Amino acid sequence: MWPFRRRTEDRQEFTLEQLLAESSPRTRSGVAVDTDQALRLSAVWACRRLLADTISTLPVDAFRTGSRQPVDPAPSILTMPAADTPIDEWLDQVVMSATGGGNAFGLVVARAGAAMRPTQLEPLDPARVVPVVRPDRTIEWRLDGREIDKADLWHFRRYPVPGRPLGLSPIAYHAETVGLGLAAQGYGAQYFGDAADPRGLLSTDQHLSRGQAMQVHDVWMAMKKDRRDIAVLGNGVKWERVAIAPEESQFLETQKFSVAQVCRIYGVPPEMVASEAGGSLTYANVEQRDLSLLKYAIGPWLRRLETRLSMLLPRGMYAKFNAGGLLRTDLKTRYESYEIGLRAGFLTVDEARELEDREPLPAGTRRLDAVA
Repeated sequence: MWPFRRRTEDRQEFTLEQLLAESSPRTRSGVAVDTDQALRLSAVWACRRLLADTISTLPVDAFRTGSRQPVDPAPSILTMPAADTPIDEWLDQVVMSATGGGNAFGLVVARAGAAMRPTQLEPLDPARVVPVVRPDRTIEWRLDGREIDKADLWHFRRYPVPGRPLGLSPIAYHAETVGLGLAAQGYGAQYFGDAADPRGLLSTDQHLSRGQAMQVHDVWMAMKKDRRDIAVLGNGVKWERVAIAPEESQFLETQKFSVAQVCRIYGVPPEMVASEAGGSLTYANVEQRDLSLLKYAIGPWLRRLETRLSMLLPRGMYAKFNAGGLLRTDLKTRYESYEIGLRAGFLTVDEARELEDREPLPAGTRRLDAVA
């Protein structure tokens, strides 16, 4: 369901805050969940951070159709897409918006060239943008309540479905899962903060009046508070530490379950957000994990972002992320791979050096036509 304008008989105008509050009711766990509140759950923060950090730090270049060489210099929209906002920060904002509400928006504030292609695209808070479906089923876009030309609005959406102008929100559709995690987190904080259970018991087989009991308590606290002095007990008084009963600490298991559920929502391997599910890792399964992350979690994001970014470039150009760094293996394995490529003849020395971020060999330097 997308945001809408609501009217009453006296034509009272509802504020954006009221509409957002109506669209994020409390879950069965008693916690109200929205995109901001969800970030307070560490698993949600970790998954969204992982996706945003990984995607925003990948190099993105412009290519001409039919060419394998990046355009140099790159179009400004792929280097500094907004004022004082380099491409990595800009992409970070886009991914964080889309992983929360399923949508990211940018406002075209500058154009250049004969075709008036966008050169600056200011990122927008998705809460400021509202689509209104007209009776003829066309869509009117509003920014801060005012109609905006669709040509001036860049829209990136994830999880689209037919008939809806906005992408689906992972947080809204999984509010119960996130709410359960927040409730368990809050329960744990309150449990330890309130100290409802005593840390230990001072007990004796002798009868103590209320005054005597308070005196024993005060002496104990005065002796032990903030210190580790040896305790000397008399009159049959003994100290017994109280441990949390296993059945009273099930919220820990609930929290682990919540981490696994959130990772499932975002398609992130649980061990990459510090879960225990990953077990021991070796070079081999780390490489497979990274490949899985790229193929099933990062890859779909890159493909869709490339399509939307290419629409901002001059005709005949397209945007392409370089995801090779995600699959970078250990040094020995890489060098063995280069040797295979050199022997087979489909890789040159300079190409291998480029993969290692090294300059080509100087002119006149002896090269090996084949590896002995």
